[in-house]
Amino acid sequence: MDKRILQLRKELDTIDKRILLLLEKRMDVIRRVGQIKSELDIPIEDIKREKEIIKKLTDHSHKKLSEKQLLRIFQVVFQSSKSEQNKI
Repeated sequence: MDKRILQLRKELDTIDKRILLLLEKRMDVIRRVGQIKSELDIPIEDIKREKEIIKKLTDHSHKKLSEKQLLRIFQVVFQSSKSEQNKI
């Protein structure tokens, strides 16, 4: 295999590990939010908040990801978050 590809794959592996750590931290916070929502009897799903997040991410993006790509990625994140909060 070409050394350049191997080097880039190593870099991708490092990035993937960082993404995983951030997603795990996000889930920790999501669980705490879910606990508070449960205590206050607030619905788990908040479509307005999801739209706000996508808007903020799109605004802060360096345009390497389209809004459509961000939406697809974060729809999965949001679904996982809601699923986790439903366990509480």
